[in-house]
Order: sequence, then structure tokens, then C-alpha cells
Amino acid sequence: MNTLYRIPYQNALPGSFFAIPSSASEAPTYVSNLFRMESDRNEIVLYTDHRTIRLVGIFPHDSTEALFGFWETTDDLPLNRRAFAMLEADAQERGRVVVVGPLNFNTFHAYRLRLTDAPSWGRFDREPAKPAYYPALLKQLGFRVRSRFASRLIRSNAIPFAYDTKQQLLAGLSQLPFDIIPLNPDTWRQHEAELFALVHPIFGANPAYKPISDAQFRLLYNQQYAEKLCPHSSVLFRDRALGQLVAMSFCHPNYQLPGTEPDERPVFERDFPRLAKKVLLVRSVGVHPAYRKLGLMSFLGAYGMLHFRELYEEVIFCLMRADNFSLHFSNDMDYEEAEYGLFEKVLSISK
Repeated sequence: MNTLYRIPYQNALPGSFFAIPSSASEAPTYVSNLFRMESDRNEIVLYTDHRTIRLVGIFPHDSTEALFGFWETTDDLPLNRRAFAMLEADAQERGRVVVVGPLNFNTFHAYRLRLTDAPSWGRFDREPAKPAYYPALLKQLGFRVRSRFASRLIRSNAIPFAYDTKQQLLAGLSQLPFDIIPLNPDTWRQHEAELFALVHPIFGANPAYKPISDAQFRLLYNQQYAEKLCPHSSVLFRDRALGQLVAMSFCHPNYQLPGTEPDERPVFERDFPRLAKKVLLVRSVGVHPAYRKLGLMSFLGAYGMLHFRELYEEVIFCLMRADNFSLHFSNDMDYEEAEYGLFEKVLSISK
């Protein structure tokens, strides 16, 4: 029987953390920086045998919930039962009433598991698509799905219908009382501080979201990220009267290039011509709460359609909450869907 170790985080991760095989692509520097940034507002405990399982317990100082994340494991129910029992015992000792995950500190970072069989697209960039035994293990350990999400692929044969049904939106783009700012590395640099300020009101009401620092924002959303965006589909809307950003849409191709290193960062101008199949990923889309009754979510989608047919074959709307209005944009189209879940387990109260 493998020995499981309980390791409180103290400003450094053991080397085995990055040696355990992972289906994720996060660079060690990014992960190490993230742990350091989050250590002030969370107690963090690692449970591992240093070879086949890695589980991180996250205990926010301001919550009655415990989180688990950075979970990598073999298909071994007894081993996972022991690891989660250690986490749950720590959670109960700290008065936590529920365990939620997988969630790497915050919904701003990686979270969720894919619940359905592998779709036709395989796996897109940063899709939470671990092997099917991951959700199966959680269900056997007493977890249930807390929140559901979906990704939808609109196939090429459905694209003409999409344009037929969205003609009014396309025609209305030029009449909007907003500045339309195509998003590329140059405009990203100009509006980076405003983008950071826009993220909080857009995503702040999402379950499990917590405000992040500008430094943490830039771990993922930075100049390198801007270089992989599709400059023909990504856009910002700015209130012309107030001069402030009110909506955003981040889109990029599904970069699946042979012969590239795992940590090689894609660049649109260099890599887009090399793609054998050109599929657009609609990734982060949102509207400021004060502007959500103006139909701007649909207009963001319409903007992405302006140059779509000359550049792409298919589109995937990625990782939308099941109750998110943005799902309606594709409701009338022929689509393939994958489902995802964030899990929870209610703990018994210790006496």
C-alpha cells in the first residue's frame, strides 16, 4: 500500500508535484506563482504519494467551504478514498461543511471535469477533459454535480443557417452607440488595465469566483495571450459617451499543431496558416451588468461572424454555464455538445 503524505504548503511545492503525469498544460512557473499568490487567503495542504496521486486541499480563510484542486491520479479507488478521507478530515476539523472541486483556487483558473464521452473535436485548449474515470471516482466517493456547463460545436453545414438567422444582428452592428475595438496585441497593450477592471463586474457573480490581483490576472491574460487571439473575431465594446469598456469577446483558433513543444505559445500570425483545420474557439465572452439588457451578448457573437466564413470552417462555444444567456445564441443551430460539471460533497457534522 502506497504511503500518503500530508504536506502543508510553505512557500514551495515538492518536486514530485510536477513529476506526477498530468493531462494539464500549466507551466511549473505559473503554478508556483499562483500558489504563492493564493497562500495569504487560503490554507493549502497537499496529499500525495509522490508517484501516482496528487490532491490539493484548499481552505479559504473567509468561507465555510473547502476546495480541492490540482488533482492528478491513476484509476485507483482505494487510493483516492484514502486521499479524500484525509482532505475531508482536515475540512471537518476546520468547520467546513462542504468540499467543492476540482477547482484550482478560483474559477478564473482551471476547474470542472468533462462528463460526456470524448466529442469529435478531441480536446481544445484548456478544456477540462480528463479521463472518464475522474468523474466516476468522484461519484463513488460520494460527490455530486453542483454546477453544469457546456461546449457547443457548430458544424460547417450549419453555418449558412446561422447567417440566415442572424442577418438582423449583423446589420445592426453599425448602428450600435458603442465604439467597436478589434482586439489584437496592440489594442490589448493599450487597454490592458481597463480589461482587468472589466473582468470583475462581468464574472464577479459567478459561483466560486473570487477577485484576483492584477498580477494574477497577468499570469494568464497577458501579451502572450493577446498574440494567440484571433484579431478578426476578438473585440471590445466601449461606451462612446462614458469612454469605458462594457463588453469583451476573446476568441482564438483551436491550435493543434504537430511538432510543437508542450509549452510553446501559439501566435496567430505565425500559426494560423499552419492549421490543417481551422476551428474558432469562442472563449471568454461577457457584458458589464449595467449593459446586459441591450442585447450586447448577441452583438458580440455577430461581430465574430463578420469574417468567420473567410477564415474558419467550424466554431466551438466553450465552457458556458448551463444557465448562461450566451447559450441562446446557438439554440436554433445544429450543434454537438459536451457537458462538464463542478462537484461537491456535503460533509457530516462532527460532534
